[in-house]
Amino acid sequence: MARRSKADAEQTRAAILDAAEHQFFEQGVSCTTLAHIAAAAGVTRGAIYWHFANKNDLFNAMLERIRLPFRMMLSELQQANEQSTLAQVKDVICRSMLLVEQQPQYYRVLTVVFHRCEYVEELNPVVAQQKELNQEVIATLTLAFNRALDNGELNPCIRPEDAAISLNALFVGLLSQYLQHPGCMNLTKQVEPLLDTLFVGLKKPG
Repeated sequence: MARRSKADAEQTRAAILDAAEHQFFEQGVSCTTLAHIAAAAGVTRGAIYWHFANKNDLFNAMLERIRLPFRMMLSELQQANEQSTLAQVKDVICRSMLLVEQQPQYYRVLTVVFHRCEYVEELNPVVAQQKELNQEVIATLTLAFNRALDNGELNPCIRPEDAAISLNALFVGLLSQYLQHPGCMNLTKQVEPLLDTLFVGLKKPG
């Protein structure tokens, strides 16, 4: 019975997160209430409060469901592999962007973060966490580009941190554009050539 209750609780929590994801996507975060989410999930507001302290806690839990694969990809960059470092960086960024095109959940959640979320007082803790994640991305990319510099791959005229900031800006910009106007580009076909516009300049001449 205890196992069944735990399984039921996990199922209810997942249903609430699914409902929140769709409600935030359709209505925006500020216009979505816990009552909307409860109705969409087929549960009571009390059930939501059993699993989440408030809407902010629920919003953050929704984000955590997609952060793990991104963090796993970042961890790949902290270690060298058989690829060249620049090829490894480009591969990780390409796969990260393709997740958004190929996985509807990533598309919905990141659309909420980029275009359905007002940066108001209520969501400041979440905004701060997103800032920390962005800083983590830049720090990880900087380490990778430092390795590329040591390997003789990176143009010696380019600071690794500048390369990291530039790549992150391109990544975030392309992602935001795609999420706002999905038909504007085909990531499967275009993401690698688009990244190459930056990587051509990053490579050491010769």
